Amino acid sequence: MTTVNTTTTPATGNPSILARQQAIENALTTALYFIRLPHTESGLKAATGRAIRAASMLKQACAEAHNGGAA
Repeated sequence: MTTVNTTTTPATGNPSILARQQAIENALTTALYFIRLPHTESGLKAATGRAIRAASMLKQACAEAHNGGAA
């Protein structure tokens, strides 16, 4: 999977909101790219992986927002 280098906020040490949003959007865009290719097993696996990555980042952002974090 692709690793995203994000800047951290000094107070919390968490990725900045804009960097997180960009990483989520990139993962979703990449998933859509792979899903639009001719249907191959490798393309579907790549799309699934990117969608799961985006969902994971969204879940983390929601948890941090619920706990009063920077998300």
